[in-house]
Amino acid sequence: MARRPNQSVARFRKLTEELKAEVHAEAVKELNAQADNLVRLMISAAPHDEGNLEHSVRKVPDRSKDTVVRVVAGGRLTTRPTVSTKPFDYARADEFGTQKMTARPFFFPTYRLTKKKMISAMKRRITKSIKDRSAE
Repeated sequence: MARRPNQSVARFRKLTEELKAEVHAEAVKELNAQADNLVRLMISAAPHDEGNLEHSVRKVPDRSKDTVVRVVAGGRLTTRPTVSTKPFDYARADEFGTQKMTARPFFFPTYRLTKKKMISAMKRRITKSIKDRSAE
């Protein structure tokens, strides 16, 4: 004789799945908002006197997971041909420096300054989402 699940258990499971979906959606919204803010801060901190460095800072969403977002700088906009056969991305030179140029970091200092605030904002948004839903 097979046991049928209790209606209250089925209802609890349904509510838990709904809560999970809502919290996930809120977390993704907050993650993207924090990434957009980080991009803005990095653009303002980037050296503006050289090429397209500030235009190369961007948010890159992950293709497989919506909970993964990368903020990157450099790439095609900041790559220059060199005397050697390899092209050179001057975004790295600005961030870390070279033998002939002192570093002008903008990427990692900005990230380090905002990391705790971003994590805190994410936690607050998730907690608020759970509290709002559980108050119903």
